Amino acid sequence: AFGGAEGRLLALRPDVTLSVISHLRNDEPTSKLFYAEKVYRRSEDGGEFREINQTGVEVVGDIDDVCQTEVAMLISRTLASVSGNYLVDVSHMGYTEGLMEYLGLEGENKEMAYGLLRGKNVHDFAQFAAQAGLGRGRAQLFASVALMDGDADRAVVRANECAVNDAMKEGAAELEKLVGSLRRLGYGDKINVNFSIANNADYYNGLIFNGYIDGVPRRVLSGGRYDKLLKKMGRRGGAIGFALYLGELERHFASDGNFVDELIVYDDATQLEALSLGEKFTVEGRSVRLSRTLPSSVRFGRVTYLAGGLK
Repeated sequence: AFGGAEGRLLALRPDVTLSVISHLRNDEPTSKLFYAEKVYRRSEDGGEFREINQTGVEVVGDIDDVCQTEVAMLISRTLASVSGNYLVDVSHMGYTEGLMEYLGLEGENKEMAYGLLRGKNVHDFAQFAAQAGLGRGRAQLFASVALMDGDADRAVVRANECAVNDAMKEGAAELEKLVGSLRRLGYGDKINVNFSIANNADYYNGLIFNGYIDGVPRRVLSGGRYDKLLKKMGRRGGAIGFALYLGELERHFASDGNFVDELIVYDDATQLEALSLGEKFTVEGRSVRLSRTLPSSVRFGRVTYLAGGLK
């Protein structure tokens, strides 16, 4: 039961991840699970709980580098199935926890620093650091980590340069390995290292992910490594997973159902060519419309003319 925003007691379904973990035995081998469920989250403005359609993946057991890369690839492929114009933000809770340890922050001060990190608010952190007697060097390190994003290859180099303790070094090494693997597998151009996506440190302990697609103002996917949750529930091993928030996508597509990424104009002689090209675009994650003419009721990102004589 949960307390509603207006003091009402609400009986809601539990979090899917908690249900997955509670039904697994410690002696089970590594489990890879998929689900499509309704969950409940409080709105971002602190209002009432609302029902959210969610689909996701959970892997529980022996989690190695291959497993983590496989999940990251699946995240990319999931977002690509929605839109070819997507981005995956990657961070590492071990790295940011190492930063907080180096800064010597605990309790409320640590929570405040995490809030400033999420907002990339280096100005207010400099003031906070001065009041807390942290010194200019520590404030500069915080700023370097908070503002470190963009090209993943450059970011992991910088992350290694900024690592000042074992936790940060281990986190940077894990990020470097993941980014390198994704680059070689063809997903590197959609990966962005961004330490401001630091999530709940009591829940996550390693790699974390946020997923975005063009045209949606909020993240549509999130996940990461959550061994800490397993330990709290008396389970052995590791766990990693992600969830796609279908509610965000439903609102996005409902707002512009007449838009397609690719419009293909064909004629009798190019029907098979149009179908083949349409399939290629669909596999790449783009929405497609095949038409004999330029439809006046459809907006499109790009048009490919296969019909003879059309320009």
